[in-house]
Amino acid sequence: MKLLVTGRPTKGSWPIRGVQLGNAIGAHVEENANSVKGYDAAIIVKRPRADLLERLRQRGVPVIWDIVDAWPQPEGNTWYKDQCEAWLRNEVETVKPKAIVAATEAMAEDCKSFGVPVFSLPHHARPGLKINPIREHVQTVGYEGGPQYLGWWQGAIERACAARGWRFVVNPEHLADLDIVLALRHCQGYAATRWKSGVKLANAQGSGTPCVVNRECGYLETRSGGERWATDENELRQALDYLTPHAARKLVQRTFLDHTLPLEIIAARYLKWLRALNF
Repeated sequence: MKLLVTGRPTKGSWPIRGVQLGNAIGAHVEENANSVKGYDAAIIVKRPRADLLERLRQRGVPVIWDIVDAWPQPEGNTWYKDQCEAWLRNEVETVKPKAIVAATEAMAEDCKSFGVPVFSLPHHARPGLKINPIREHVQTVGYEGGPQYLGWWQGAIERACAARGWRFVVNPEHLADLDIVLALRHCQGYAATRWKSGVKLANAQGSGTPCVVNRECGYLETRSGGERWATDENELRQALDYLTPHAARKLVQRTFLDHTLPLEIIAARYLKWLRALNF
């Protein structure tokens, strides 16, 4: 099966779902591919360009759409269910995919009505992650991602850290530099809670870094049992108190490393599903 993986180069989804995953399944990976001749199928990651879709249609190449994080952001993070469903229907009519890849099981459920094969594919842990040393005492708490998505959480986090004498950092060089990582975002719309990929938790699990997360589907579906959950400032304080003892963080790490989803496992699941497609 000769596969093309293509799409717009973006900071988050493209390196993970495009480059890393595409290479792992043996596909040809090219941003906004110009030559699309000779492929059995093209996997488009996130938001496709109109000219790319037209080239694929002219060559008769079936499209598999990986919808990961494709809704407009940040404005789409506040949309209600009906707004999200209307956007999704319109995009599917435009892309006309022969199959759909969803970032969460909840997203896959919402795509079943389109009458094409749908596959729920969670994010893999970032390859080459350093394993957290689990230091004796907590000193540094941090967050990976766009700081604009923290919203009111930033103040709550800074207050909790100041009360404990801890340092809060955004986008550390290595996840393992943190004693606790926070996967918290002030995004409460339908897509943000049901469709958002669980990449932050995947990386926490892969590096064995204790993590506090929102109750989003992407995290709930890939939980290991070691996660601490927070939806308000009080729960955040409780989660940090729980993770303060060294023994508690060591236990979380063992649980995380036992449940991590490396690239190889995710790629094998993906390739099995792709080979079973019959366009």
